[in-house]
Amino acid sequence: MWWRLRFWIYALVVAISLAQVRRVVACSCMNSHPQTLFCNSDFVILVRVKKMTNVNEFETAYNVKVNKFFKANKTTYPALRKNILWTASSDSMCGAQLKLGETYVVSGRVIYGDKAHISSCGIAMPWRFVTSRQRKGFRHLYHSSCMCKVRYTPWWIKGITLENTDGTECLWESRPGPEECQKDFGICMYRESGCYWTPSVPYKNCIKKYQLEREQKRAREP
Repeated sequence: MWWRLRFWIYALVVAISLAQVRRVVACSCMNSHPQTLFCNSDFVILVRVKKMTNVNEFETAYNVKVNKFFKANKTTYPALRKNILWTASSDSMCGAQLKLGETYVVSGRVIYGDKAHISSCGIAMPWRFVTSRQRKGFRHLYHSSCMCKVRYTPWWIKGITLENTDGTECLWESRPGPEECQKDFGICMYRESGCYWTPSVPYKNCIKKYQLEREQKRAREP
């Protein structure tokens, strides 16, 4: 009886240990605005996925056609011209999952000098879901605004955070703040008085809709 009890105790310890390992190795990404991901990447390109190859248990290679270079330079061009994007083979290692035949805007880094690497922590957005404002950002506005930083900010500390900024940041407010509006239509640009969310018709319309929904929700509250 005692050896059976020891066996089950041992099995339980192993199960708990494995569960902890899974949590440790699981992919975890910071909540980053598209402008931040653009500015922090070695390259940002528009591609159509032609083929996927599971190279080994760790790596997947996507053969792509590069339709447009949004961000690249003489260092990254050689890797990008191979028309192969490398990524980790599993979600737990932050591998990016792309569909064959789909067109994406993707960002990444060049590693080992000749590999264009992407991950689920970067940009991997189907182009058909990219808003018109984000498209303008990718084409030129994000690049010209990299001196400004977008800081993801919990709504309950917005006031304190705003007091401590030095004019080089735009606050990206978490829900119930206008998180989606600032992600989908917000571009943080510089002016003499500091960085600010640039006004645009789509951005203003989204903010108005957001404010109306909040007012309606408050009116329904007891």
